[in-house]
Amino acid sequence: MHPSPSWRTGRRFGPRIGRCPVALVALVAVIAVLAATGPAGSQSWTAAGSADDLQYRLSVIDAELADIRARLGEGSSNSGTRSGSNSGNRNVASAATSDLSTRIGRLEAEIRLLTGKIEQMQFDQRKVAEDATRRFGDIEFRLTELEGGDTSALAPTQPLGGSEPAPQVAAGPQVSISERGDLDRAIQDVKQGRFDLGEDRLRGFLTDYPDSPLKGEALYWMGESQFVRGAYQNAARSFLDGYNTDKTGPAAAQNLYRLGTTLGRMGQGKAACLTLREVRKQFPNGPADILNAADAEASSLKCG
Repeated sequence: MHPSPSWRTGRRFGPRIGRCPVALVALVAVIAVLAATGPAGSQSWTAAGSADDLQYRLSVIDAELADIRARLGEGSSNSGTRSGSNSGNRNVASAATSDLSTRIGRLEAEIRLLTGKIEQMQFDQRKVAEDATRRFGDIEFRLTELEGGDTSALAPTQPLGGSEPAPQVAAGPQVSISERGDLDRAIQDVKQGRFDLGEDRLRGFLTDYPDSPLKGEALYWMGESQFVRGAYQNAARSFLDGYNTDKTGPAAAQNLYRLGTTLGRMGQGKAACLTLREVRKQFPNGPADILNAADAEASSLKCG
């Protein structure tokens, strides 16, 4: 949770303090507060931080600028209407206005700097997504070649990490009791070493429930069974299909990690390293055991 900007916490002054108009007191108070949160504080924001941090800082600056401009307008109005103000107060108002104008210039410069940083971050994210998409397209091509398939019939790889957010489903995916039960029985077979029976049940599940939200999980367990049996090419295909089926689902990180592991077993070291690196890039907040396992596998493959 971000802290509230310090200038929001200041107490409102009463109508008059002594003979000094309210606008002049407010302007002097704002200068004192802003001096404490001036350039040094801005540097800590612009030196580092996520895009969300920078966007938050921009919103703080926008509010700060609006507050300063409102106070400048208030000071100008009051100084013009109160004929009883003495020359000392007018000098204070003039100095306050000058200092606040300087502060506005600094804030506007920071806005330009932050905007540039955000645009650079967005550009970098697009490049990373394009590079990852190309890499997975290469893996799809290689697997299809190894399987003796028609590479010319491959559909374009779906972009990864697009700028549009994934659609939100209010109630979550609906899974029937029989659907969950069929998959659980197949998983239990695989876990207990009944690989032929487990794979038959998994194939039956994928046929009976082609659009199931559990499809990524089913393909993961299919890949696990094939991997244990040494059918690495088939396992790689299952893990890749499982990942492509649902890139944000609960089995996505597992499928991606196991795809990298399987590619390593197939002697595809470069593709394996690229895939294993993607695990932490795409799932930075994913399960720690999977992230650590992917890092350990990358280390064992001597990925640079």
